[in-house]
Amino acid sequence: MKFAISWSVLSALNLYIFVLMIESIGKTNRTRVLSRSNLVKAYNEWLHPFRTLVSGIMTENKDDYNQLAVDIVCTLNPLELLLSHCIELVEEKLKQSTT
Repeated sequence: MKFAISWSVLSALNLYIFVLMIESIGKTNRTRVLSRSNLVKAYNEWLHPFRTLVSGIMTENKDDYNQLAVDIVCTLNPLELLLSHCIELVEEKLKQSTT
């Protein structure tokens, strides 16, 4: 069960990154994902709070060596990496939308 949740979130993040990249490459905005308001909303209401949550959980468990803590850190590590990549892309798109 613990891995099902993380795989679902990883899939959602991958899909969001895919749509961001496809819309950027094609210089279209059919999905409206590249609109400034949607980028700000995604960043402020989903990505940034989620990063805060994941980072907090990882920090709480990184120095603990019981099996549950190790499982938590190992499960969240790929999620944290993908989330960071997603945030970088959104921040880049936000910078481009102000110029």
